[in-house]
Amino acid sequence: MGIKNLWALNVDELLVSDKIKQQLNKKEFEIFFPLNVQMKNIDLLLLDLKNNTPKTIQVKGSRTYSPTKAEIKRYGTGGSAWFSINKKDIFNTKNKVDFFVFVLHNITVGNIKMEMEIDYLIVPIKDLFNICSYKKLNKKNDYNFFIWLDHNDKRVFDFHDNFEKTIDLKFYLNNWELLIK
Repeated sequence: MGIKNLWALNVDELLVSDKIKQQLNKKEFEIFFPLNVQMKNIDLLLLDLKNNTPKTIQVKGSRTYSPTKAEIKRYGTGGSAWFSINKKDIFNTKNKVDFFVFVLHNITVGNIKMEMEIDYLIVPIKDLFNICSYKKLNKKNDYNFFIWLDHNDKRVFDFHDNFEKTIDLKFYLNNWELLIK
């Protein structure tokens, strides 16, 4: 009989939980982790204790790679993170998802050195639907998100599908207040 660890939390879920606890009033909100494997697409449940209202959260951790010379030439300082998400995991989830939180594990190239940074994009599901309307699906029915993040100039954008036009994501960067609106 095969055994699968169904109850271990992944690192990205823990990072997001820790950030939520740091950013939101600890007395007004609590975080729960679904232990039921039937809760597909829901990684965290944020409960507003004052209003007794839940928000469901899907957490996606990025793949990380060093920016290429061509990307640095084109976009300047900063770094990139990559996500690949199947269309059904956005539009046809088994359970209702209110937010996607993208964990950006980012190797940033500055003028002098390289650093590893972690940032977060907090995106309400209806906004993600809109963002996807500008993106192309690949043969596997996946959306690829290549996110460029430059802390110096406060720029965050998706640059994958159309190199002439980017999708500005600055509004979502570390904007934890979106979870409580």
